[in-house]
Amino acid sequence: MLPIRPSHLLKLGLPAALIASGLVVLSSSSVTAAQPATFKRLPAPTLPAKGTAPETFDPHTVMVKFSAKASASARSKVLAKHNSRQAASLSTGDFVTVSSTAPAADLLKKLKAEPSVEAASLDYTRHADATPNDEYYRSDQGYLSTVRMPQAWDLSKSAGAQTVAVLDSGVDAGHPELSGRVLSGYNAYTKNAATDDDNGHGTFVSGIIAGNTNNARGMAGVAWNARILPVKVLQANGSGSDSAIVAGINWAASHGARVINMSLGGPSYNAVMHNAIKAAIAKGIVVVVSAGNEYTNVAHYPGSLPEVLSVSATDSNGVLTTFSSWGDNVDIAAPGWSILSTLPRRLAKPNELPYGVGDGTSFSAPIVAGVAAMLRNKYPSWTPAQIEAQLKNTARDAGPRGRDPYYGAGILDAANALGATWAPEFWAAGPDGNDVPVRATAMAHASIAGAIGTEGEEDWYSAESPAARNVVITLDAPEYEKEVNRAQRVDPVLSVYDAQLRLIGFADAGTGDEKANVTLPAGRSYFKVNNYNGVRDSRQYTLSVANTGPGSSGIGDRYWVRDTSPADLAGGIAQTASPTFTFERELDPASVNTTTVRLLHGKTGAVVPSTPTYDPATKRITIDPTATLQDNTPYRAVIGAVKDTGGATMPGSYFVFFRTVDVAPAPITNFTVTGQYAAAGMKWTLPGITDLDQVVVRRNVGTVAPGAPNTGTPAYMGPAASATATGLANATSYAFRAWVKDRSGKWSSSVAANLTGTYTTMTANATALDFGGKVTLSGSVVRVDTKAPLAGVLVSLYGRNKNSSTWREITRVTTSATGTYSVTYQPTYSTIFAWGYNGSPELLGSRTGNWTTDIRPTLTASLSATSIKLGAATTFYGYVRPQHAGSTVYLQRSTGATWTTITSTKLNATGNYGFSIKPTARASYTYRVVFQSDGDHATGVSPAKSFTVS
Repeated sequence: MLPIRPSHLLKLGLPAALIASGLVVLSSSSVTAAQPATFKRLPAPTLPAKGTAPETFDPHTVMVKFSAKASASARSKVLAKHNSRQAASLSTGDFVTVSSTAPAADLLKKLKAEPSVEAASLDYTRHADATPNDEYYRSDQGYLSTVRMPQAWDLSKSAGAQTVAVLDSGVDAGHPELSGRVLSGYNAYTKNAATDDDNGHGTFVSGIIAGNTNNARGMAGVAWNARILPVKVLQANGSGSDSAIVAGINWAASHGARVINMSLGGPSYNAVMHNAIKAAIAKGIVVVVSAGNEYTNVAHYPGSLPEVLSVSATDSNGVLTTFSSWGDNVDIAAPGWSILSTLPRRLAKPNELPYGVGDGTSFSAPIVAGVAAMLRNKYPSWTPAQIEAQLKNTARDAGPRGRDPYYGAGILDAANALGATWAPEFWAAGPDGNDVPVRATAMAHASIAGAIGTEGEEDWYSAESPAARNVVITLDAPEYEKEVNRAQRVDPVLSVYDAQLRLIGFADAGTGDEKANVTLPAGRSYFKVNNYNGVRDSRQYTLSVANTGPGSSGIGDRYWVRDTSPADLAGGIAQTASPTFTFERELDPASVNTTTVRLLHGKTGAVVPSTPTYDPATKRITIDPTATLQDNTPYRAVIGAVKDTGGATMPGSYFVFFRTVDVAPAPITNFTVTGQYAAAGMKWTLPGITDLDQVVVRRNVGTVAPGAPNTGTPAYMGPAASATATGLANATSYAFRAWVKDRSGKWSSSVAANLTGTYTTMTANATALDFGGKVTLSGSVVRVDTKAPLAGVLVSLYGRNKNSSTWREITRVTTSATGTYSVTYQPTYSTIFAWGYNGSPELLGSRTGNWTTDIRPTLTASLSATSIKLGAATTFYGYVRPQHAGSTVYLQRSTGATWTTITSTKLNATGNYGFSIKPTARASYTYRVVFQSDGDHATGVSPAKSFTVS
């Protein structure tokens, strides 16, 4: 049997060999102040050699979580039993590191067997996923446009007081781009606040998240004003232990972190770390993790944990990079190629700028973390699950349509996540016609050219041989090792099969050209070409067959899938389609069930209810969806772990991406329009489509609705299920019509609704009253179309003080059988009144004109004496009601037909006044007091009083 590594079967999605990422030493580049900055690019992340990298962990330490019921003495007995001791507590005492002179693997097995131990794991070593180097914003941060950060900043430039914990190698808190942004942190090794960065990775990650933006120098961070909480869990060499990382997670979770960024990872699962992450998320913290730089689909932790937001890396064009890990654990993608950020000043040489440019998923994750902090600031009550859902649901599709193992939900769209309109999907290739053996491209000549146009693609070719022949099959691809400055690098793999799809040849030398010496049998043979690292590359390869060489005699396993319907990446598939998989071998029917055969919704990732069946005669599995598929929607049909009749289990999984036909969207339903005053509340049920662009509602005056979405007056345009139409005229009827538009520009049929206007009237019996008087306000309300009265409806009497702009509801009454209403009201202030009918379903509210009733204050007047001697005085006194403490009243004297103001005074705290009058001549005198209008009340005059002077 020919050797074949699972990682080469990309379509089967098999666990790939574990790859260890090499570390690159950080550096920066010198510039002269007189010239534009130009920077030397650091080496890209070193792509590891193919094969399984050894796991690294502390050889004598195990991480342990004891049961909550285990007493301190019980824990001590367990440790003593195994000649071990507790080295450190990682949180509140539940998690501890346990050390022993025995090998850690042996100690782990023994501790797991103890009833008082709930979970235990080796203390693995993790590494930074990438290393940085140097450039500037306008010319060198184009990747921010890839995620639409400029448009997002138009909506929100700030993360407010949100704190992002950066679990990394520390932070240069005094860097000009980070000064004032970095809080006091934690060093998991020295157990104090010393978090200086002696590696550079942590400062680089922090600059991406919160580099000082709009300061006329350096680079732009994603989240303006975000605060960085530095947690040092990686040492100077860029690696760190799980015990340090768990301690860092626990510390950050209890010291104000709202987002945690971990641009680090390694190959092994750790239950203790998993528990710490789940506890942090339970506290409301969003955890963002780099997917890894293993360039395979091998598990990378903590990025492969289901609770975290795992981020893969693209270039600035939105294409997956060669180094990026992939797999169904990936949630979202973001740029991770040529990323500009900050470097520690202490690591810079004299005259070097503390900036650099780097590649890696380490630098994709903080872009997402920064946007997550902005979302937390905008929606402070949202849970981590809601933040994650918003980021994924607004991502722009890339690669195979729908959720896929390479981009997850798509590429981050910061603007859409923060409330801007959607942007078009990134480009993706369609089917190439040779995705399975049945559709293999026949080689009419000795050579043929092709390209890996889609992530994970397999290209199949066939050749006919009249007789058995020895051949050398050459797969000539662009050079690999020399292309270190390319984001996508081809690493081709060649597999050769006979007519029964048995493996008879294989070539994967590592990089560059691949050659296989094969004996092709008489009849048909197949050649499969794929890219080891899963990425796409527009450059062509050449496949050629030469009749020479020693041949071969090995026979390997048979390929499982011979045909699919629809073809991989096909579009325009009927909504009633039932996907099929035709196998080369006979299957055990009992293995075909809803666990091994699934149809996944490409937008939500949810399993689509379906019934799988197997026909032994055709070796075909058919997936029958329970309901009609949604239009213009991506789906993924997946088969995995089915068995053949010999008992062999299909390794990994095989999947086909397809998209349904794009038809005109269905209209909205349950369209209702409820009248208000000068407005209408509109509600509807959105159609069940995944490509909604907007609902468009237009209106006309009268009873005839607009006939097209570009006629009439706009009432609403947007994706919501409710809205308010404003600016409606009083006593006017309106007709509304609504359409649905999908993202491809197709329109639904329309739905109409009418709103009949109403007319309200008002009469009153007084325009002015003395304080304490009452006014009667009456009126009626009718429909404007039939003039029929509205009986039994509520109408409201509104009023506002004459010197105020704020209306208040005074009372609410029910109309009579003839649509009339009446209220007698005692105002205490000069008041402007209006009656209003507030509307109902199909009836628009209306208002009457205004009626003003002025209220004159009551002024009393008395004389202390009505007859006085010359030289004596009398007092003119009284009060004003309502009280106007501090207001001025004027004393006036009658001089024939006119009144002349003599003097004034201010009312005291109880509204009283008094004037002392001392005439200088014998005569009869008449006086009064005047209160001048102050807006709340009209001008008031006291009774006139007379006295004589003898």
